[in-house]
Amino acid sequence: MKWVKRLVLLVVFIGVMAGVIGAAGWWMSRRVPDWYARRHSTPQETAAAAHRAEREVQRTVSWAQDQQAFTDSSRHGAPSTQPAKTLQISLTEDELNGFFQKWDASFGWSRSYSQYLSEPQIVMHQGRLILAATAKDMGTVVSIVFAPRLEDGKLQMPVDQVLAGRLPLPQSFWDHYRASLTDRMESPLPKWQKGAEIRPNGTANADAVAAAMSELLIDILNDHPAPPVLFLPYDVSNNHRSLPVKLTDVRIANKTLTLEVQPLTSAERVDLLATLRAPRLEPTPVAAPVGNVVAEQ
Repeated sequence: MKWVKRLVLLVVFIGVMAGVIGAAGWWMSRRVPDWYARRHSTPQETAAAAHRAEREVQRTVSWAQDQQAFTDSSRHGAPSTQPAKTLQISLTEDELNGFFQKWDASFGWSRSYSQYLSEPQIVMHQGRLILAATAKDMGTVVSIVFAPRLEDGKLQMPVDQVLAGRLPLPQSFWDHYRASLTDRMESPLPKWQKGAEIRPNGTANADAVAAAMSELLIDILNDHPAPPVLFLPYDVSNNHRSLPVKLTDVRIANKTLTLEVQPLTSAERVDLLATLRAPRLEPTPVAAPVGNVVAEQ
């Protein structure tokens, strides 16, 4: 009967198309994105890049301390020359990766992710910040694409895409990891919030930094606006003292991250500490679906 033959042909056609789509998806998931390149820097080159990043951080800390000294001297009527009210920080892709590797070695971050990921990288491409690594269970490069910006006085870092190779992953895949990461960061948060301190001279202790960075990551993962505050370590090899500064601009161009910062006032430091110590009263809501803003070129 004709209708039976047509039905069989339709089933065969659907099966063939499903196979083609599945094969294409598998092929795309194994293809490395154009912007991803495994780094072959020598240990000396990596150390030099990390050192340049450290100098940029220390330059910013010294400038912020000069601002604080000027404020204190003005309050007591002593003459002083005011430094620039804002400062621009520029870090290249190589410097960020060198900085990350040094911190990774100092604080043992790789112990938490090495069984799942290898060769983590920070990539800047088309105005986006990308965190990429090889997922061991998938055997391919997995990347998360962020679009950082300042909006209405808040730091926004929405997730534009999550990719396996060049294949955009479904929302359900990202939701699973987002929920797991959020739970892991929220668990120790009350302890850090309770111990958080910011002294009158602007120095933040390790608990304050841990609480602030955890809150920031939770907000980023769930596409929430976050306070535009960056914590700069006085000593990169020791995170017991850091200096919070306010972000006033963020740009990515030519594989360089450019930040504009200014010191926090005493009132802003008080508000920041109150925010850090405030408990998260409600569970973190699920973020909006991941978009597909960034396309492979």
